[in-house]
Amino acid sequence: MRPLKLQRIRMISAASAGNALEFYDFFIYGFFALNLGKIFFPVQSQTSQLLLTFGTFGVSFFARPVGAAILGAYADSRGRSACMILSISIMTIAILMLAVLPGYEHIGLLAPLGVLLARLMQGFALGGEFGSSTALMIEHSAGMETEAAAWQGVSQNLSGLLAAGIAWMLTGEGAALGFQPFRIAFAVGAMGGIAALLLRRRIEDAPLFFEQKEAPRQRPSVVLSNIVIAAGMVAIGTAQTYLVLYLPTYGKTELGVQVKETLAIVCLLYVVLLFLTPLRLAIARRFDKSHSHSYMLYSCLAMAAMAYPAFYALQVWPTSLALFLLSLMFAFLGLPYNAPLNGFMGLVFLVKERGIGLSMGYALGIAIFGGAAPFIFTYLISATGDPRSPAMYLIITSIITLMALSVAKWRLQQNKIQGR
Repeated sequence: MRPLKLQRIRMISAASAGNALEFYDFFIYGFFALNLGKIFFPVQSQTSQLLLTFGTFGVSFFARPVGAAILGAYADSRGRSACMILSISIMTIAILMLAVLPGYEHIGLLAPLGVLLARLMQGFALGGEFGSSTALMIEHSAGMETEAAAWQGVSQNLSGLLAAGIAWMLTGEGAALGFQPFRIAFAVGAMGGIAALLLRRRIEDAPLFFEQKEAPRQRPSVVLSNIVIAAGMVAIGTAQTYLVLYLPTYGKTELGVQVKETLAIVCLLYVVLLFLTPLRLAIARRFDKSHSHSYMLYSCLAMAAMAYPAFYALQVWPTSLALFLLSLMFAFLGLPYNAPLNGFMGLVFLVKERGIGLSMGYALGIAIFGGAAPFIFTYLISATGDPRSPAMYLIITSIITLMALSVAKWRLQQNKIQGR
């Protein structure tokens, strides 16, 4: 039993390492948005700087569908593990580029173009990362698919804590020590990518993948509809995730809370989320047994209902404690939705199309609803003059996810009836 248990731990660690690196990189980019804007996008207005910084952040997400199509197909033909090694290699190179790229003061327009290139490389690699790694965990975990895939969320919380902790330690230190703090943070991420690459070299695909490799494909229209369903399933989840990423900027620009104080709040939030890991896994196990999505529906409704009241409370009580309580509230409300999400998405697809299906669905969902979120938050506040306006985005994405979950449940039942 022990070798099998150790083998499973190694498999889950290797598979979820790429997801951890993804969120570490994006959190660092978001946490240092103000600093990155000054170094790479020197314009007069702070709002314009933020729009350029988050615009570059968002544009990179549209490389994801391209990467998903190419790397997802590669994962279905050559194997999940081969795709995971390729994607983590490209991700590591992109992060290293951001660590060493000179600023606008030294190389002019090549600086923002270099940032854009690194983000596009990152987006391309991540297009195939989630689909291949989640498929591998699901296919190694018969009867425990959702619980296995739930570790993707745990790895996200770990990387979020690490990113926020490093950002907290480095914030305000650069001027005194003569360096730009974000470069140290990205260098740490590059080292993590190398460690993940070494770990993945020993992972093999599940027997189920080879058994189903020559199975007949579904009709393209069915695969396409499943991709659209998956994209809608992640709408509120990715909007909620990138709201946390946006909090340091929101706290500084709208509430007057110091960035270092906001980062401490985010660190504390991720500590709480890690303590909730047993509950996350228990919710996922419940889904594995029942395939009931009722908790997910209630979770989406709760997040939509509390969006405006939460942002209104921030205006009445603009303190760091209120910012923490808002984040914590959405974390609790979203847990019944987030815990089974990745496994549920994977089970919508058959093994033969799972690599490209998961990759494309997740990439489109993240690109449409996640990558653009910080840009949309900034734009909504600027256009309306209302600091509560990000709540509108949370409500819209909640409604989209509610519809997608209902269709996904029907698709899962069809797959079970047909024995797929």
